[in-house]
Amino acid sequence: MILLLLAFLVADLLSIAYPFIAYFLFREWQRYNDTLNDAYADRCLYGAIALLVLILLGRLLLKAFLSKRRSGEDEPHLFKAGKTDSVKRPDGTIINVEYYGNETGQPIVFVHGLNANIKNWYYQKKHFEKEYRLIMMDLPGMGKSTRPANKDFSMDKMAADLNAVIEHSGAKNPILWGHSMGGMAILTLVAKLKSMLNTPVKGIILEHTTYTNPVKTMFFARLMTAIQKPVLVPLCWVLIALSPLIWISRWMSYINGNSHIMTRWLTFAGTQTAKQLDYTTLLSTMAPPAVTARGALGMFKYDVTTQLPSIEVPALIIAASKDRLTKPVASHYMATHIPKAQLAIMAPGNHQGLVERHMEVNTAAEGFIKALEKSV
Repeated sequence: MILLLLAFLVADLLSIAYPFIAYFLFREWQRYNDTLNDAYADRCLYGAIALLVLILLGRLLLKAFLSKRRSGEDEPHLFKAGKTDSVKRPDGTIINVEYYGNETGQPIVFVHGLNANIKNWYYQKKHFEKEYRLIMMDLPGMGKSTRPANKDFSMDKMAADLNAVIEHSGAKNPILWGHSMGGMAILTLVAKLKSMLNTPVKGIILEHTTYTNPVKTMFFARLMTAIQKPVLVPLCWVLIALSPLIWISRWMSYINGNSHIMTRWLTFAGTQTAKQLDYTTLLSTMAPPAVTARGALGMFKYDVTTQLPSIEVPALIIAASKDRLTKPVASHYMATHIPKAQLAIMAPGNHQGLVERHMEVNTAAEGFIKALEKSV
């Protein structure tokens, strides 16, 4: 989320600098070659070549270096859309909705996080589609959904869009499953805006998410909270203004592997495969920087702390032992203050536990869902 936005910005700035540094080293080699400083010239040439290799092949090298081999692991890929639909909202947003699985099964509505899209649910789609009706939505401005004309990316807006998708799909007694910002949208709907719900929600699954402004429950929380107004908010507006340039540099960072470094450190625990790391980094790269920046601005104003005790539906809270973007303390707090909540902690795991620890995540979620079905 916010920390990931900052990390990617550092990666993007380095990606812009690499070609200029390589050109400078090449010119230095031309200038000092065949002179008394030819040893210096040689070092400049080697440096220029190394940077060129990094610029062109860094992704291939770094994703392997930063990952583990896991024998027999199912590797994620961009799956084809199932039955597609769209929901037009009053603010002009067109929400992309995709349906998978058993049309007569228990409906599960999936809401992805910031810097992602429907494809982030690869492992959940594959695991649950045989038995359940899966309804997946792209949040505004991400995936195939369009941006709102009024540029509203607040959590209230995300929650209202989620409610519109539930109504449009005709889902009866759905289970809502959200990751990161998707979990915040779900909490906003069931805790703050529950009066707009026209159908009862059977249960909620909150994965790697938080109940308040995420700068307060992330790594370096004190620092992030202190610099929110003087640094982070202005920085978001800069990213919005320079979004096209930042997006180009973001793709440069994907190719040279800078983004893979940031994704590995901030969202994985170290047991991910090279393909899982590359897949998640690709999804982040596909997200427009202006959208992620506006999403961050919306999350700065998010808080449902006082409404947690009023949540009446059963909740499964999935945390990760090494989550740097939503630390486990946030999940423990929600488990304590939501009346019908239970907590599952993935270890080792980080913010992309739905990918890295997908088997454990899916097993915990399936147990929760089966228990809900038996209680009816």
